[in-house]
Order: sequence, then C-alpha cells, then structure tokens
Amino acid sequence: MNEKISTFFDKGPIFITGHVNPDGDALGASFCLKILLQKENIEADINFDIANTLPSNLDHLPYELITKKLQSYYETVFVFDCGNPGRLGKYEDIVLKAKNIIVIDHHINPTFGSLQIVDSEAASTTQVLYRQLLKEKYVIDKDMADCLLTGLITDTGRFQYPNTTMEVFNIASDLLKQGADISTISENIYGSIEFNALKLQSEIINRIIYDEDIKFTYSTIYQKDYKKYNIDAEETDFLIDAVRLVRGADIALLLKEQVDGTFKGSLRSRNNFNVQELSAIFDGGGHKAASGFSSTSSEEDIIKIIKNEIRTKL
Repeated sequence: MNEKISTFFDKGPIFITGHVNPDGDALGASFCLKILLQKENIEADINFDIANTLPSNLDHLPYELITKKLQSYYETVFVFDCGNPGRLGKYEDIVLKAKNIIVIDHHINPTFGSLQIVDSEAASTTQVLYRQLLKEKYVIDKDMADCLLTGLITDTGRFQYPNTTMEVFNIASDLLKQGADISTISENIYGSIEFNALKLQSEIINRIIYDEDIKFTYSTIYQKDYKKYNIDAEETDFLIDAVRLVRGADIALLLKEQVDGTFKGSLRSRNNFNVQELSAIFDGGGHKAASGFSSTSSEEDIIKIIKNEIRTKL
C-alpha cells in the first residue's frame, strides 16, 4: 500500500480532527498538517469535539485556524492521536462516512482507518507525523515546528517520561533549528497557570491518598470545585502532575467529575508500569506512561477496580 499522506492531498474535501477534548499532541499534529496544506494551497477544514473551551495553556497554537462551519461530507479525513472512532465524539459519523480515512497515531492497534501510519513505540503522534513529513521531503517551517514540538513536550511530560528516547531529543533539536520557540511553548504550557486553578491545586493536594502497598496515589476534582473557583475543566489538566509528585508512587490517578456525574480519569506512571492497560479496563486509551478513560462507575468503584488490577500486576 502507498503510505504517502500526500497521495490524498488532492482528494478533497479534506477534514482534519483528533480525539475529543484534544491535548497538545492531537492539536499539535492537526495544526501542523493544516499549516502544511495551507502552504500547498490546499483547502482543508479542521475542528474537534470540545466540551467547553480549548485549553488556554495551548493557545500558542493557531486556534484561529479552526473551521467554524463544517461540510456534511468529506472525501478524505486525517485523524490524529485517536485509535478508536468512539473517541471522535460528535465527529465520529462524519469521519466514518469518508472514503479515505488516514489515521496517524502512536497508540496500540487502531480499530479504523483505510490508511494507518502508526508506531506504538513513538513518544507522540507529532513524532510519527514528523517522520512522515521528512519521508515525503516536506520542509518544516517555524509554525509547523512549534506545533510538532508542543506534542513532543506534552506527551513526554517535558522530556521526563520513559518514552523520552534519543530520537525524541534529536527531533526536538531539529525542530529548534527550524525555529520552534521552546521557551514560549514551555512557559505557556507549564509556567503560566490560571490563578484560580492554582488555588484549586491546594485542595487537590489535600485530597491525595497514597496506597503505599501498591505504590498508587490518587485524587479527585468535583463539579463543585469548578463552580467554587470559577474555572473550566480544561484549565485543570496540569493537576495530574501534582498527584504524580508523591515520592515512591509508580501510578498516579486524577479523577474529574463530569456534569452528568460520570468521571474522566488521567493516569500517569513511573518505572515503566503500563497505565494504558489500566485505561483499557474502561475502554480508554493512551500509552504506557500516560493514558485516560471515561467511566459511568462511581468514584469508589473506579478506584477499587484500578487497585485490584494493580495488585494482579505486582
């Protein structure tokens, strides 16, 4: 099979998207392709299923490129950082109707796509896209480099997770050569937090529970917290890093209560524990060092299930 993404550039209309409530990796890869297509004078729409607003700590990315009015049908769709169509949210139907579905990802065994460009060992989807762009001899400019570096930084946890390889640093180095502004990107993502979100952090830290026997630490954000501190859920993604700080903990969980009473979970790991396997229990996704899921189970049941699963792997 011809695995050139450029094969599909003239098979429009084109739509670019990623998983619901996209993170830095999904957004970075998607915007990078959008910028490339613009440079090639190729029309493409881009949008995502976003519960509230796009996270402000990623607004160095070109949010202005998001398409406000979508078409009813696209012949070609590029899907980033999403291995399961169920995680496309409201755009699942429009994606699955497309004749050509190109999935670019770094998760394990995507379940859809007429062309899959996937490496489950890669640190980020932007890493997979970077390789593909070089393979097809495209020039990466500063704006594209900023997008690619964003995904690389967020999905390696600032180059701290075990997925940070020599290749990751080589790619980051090359992106800096192309003009990527690592100072601005890092400051925006990790060095600048909404004041109220920072105040909420103290409550989340006070709620942390550490199960030393299984090296598992966890905490929860409730809907009442968002109301009390007048912040959106998207402004609290960084709080998983506070839960993960507990010395000795190999697995960290941050649960976020949703408006409908369900929960979303973010998992992080140390020492090569594969938290993707924990997310898979709830039909979630991700990779070994970081993954997420949604569940209609109660907070107590989710924690009990995860604890039991961790014990089976010790």
